[in-house]
Amino acid sequence: MSLVDIEPSLHISICVHPICSHQLNLIRSFSTSFFFFLSFSFFFLSFFLLSSFLLSFCFLSFIFFLSFSFFHFLSFFLFLSFFFFLSFSFFHFLSFFLFLSFFLFLSFFLFLSFFLSFSFFFSFFFLSSCLLSSILLSFFFSLKSKHKYSIFALSLSLSLSLSLIFLSFIFISTSAS
Repeated sequence: MSLVDIEPSLHISICVHPICSHQLNLIRSFSTSFFFFLSFSFFFLSFFLLSSFLLSFCFLSFIFFLSFSFFHFLSFFLFLSFFFFLSFSFFHFLSFFLFLSFFLFLSFFLFLSFFLSFSFFFSFFFLSSCLLSSILLSFFFSLKSKHKYSIFALSLSLSLSLSLIFLSFIFISTSAS
């Protein structure tokens, strides 16, 4: 008997043996469940970290909005740039939902301040935040398409947000004088 005749029979006996196949199935199921557990824990940890950052940043920006308008716009712009950075990373959909919740939170408080004080600055900022939210929603939906449309939407939303912030500074300076 040659070595060529022995090798297929050994291969068949190893693969078809019921104990070995059972152990292979156990190892395969354990590795699959361990991988799912790791991915779920990683997703939960990232969601917890991002939501805690979101809540703390919303609280800080709301405090800045109540005290100093300049710092509020600065923090708002930093928040925009942070989520633009996140939109190109792994947490695309997570950043989209967190960004949407942030804009709902901000629009709700600006809507209350508009009805409580009837100020022109609050109403303008409420309208600009609604416009920014619609622009950024279209930006996040365009990320699912080709890369050139994403770059175009990024530059468009950044330019519109900068122009709205600049217009808000102009309205603040004209209303203060």
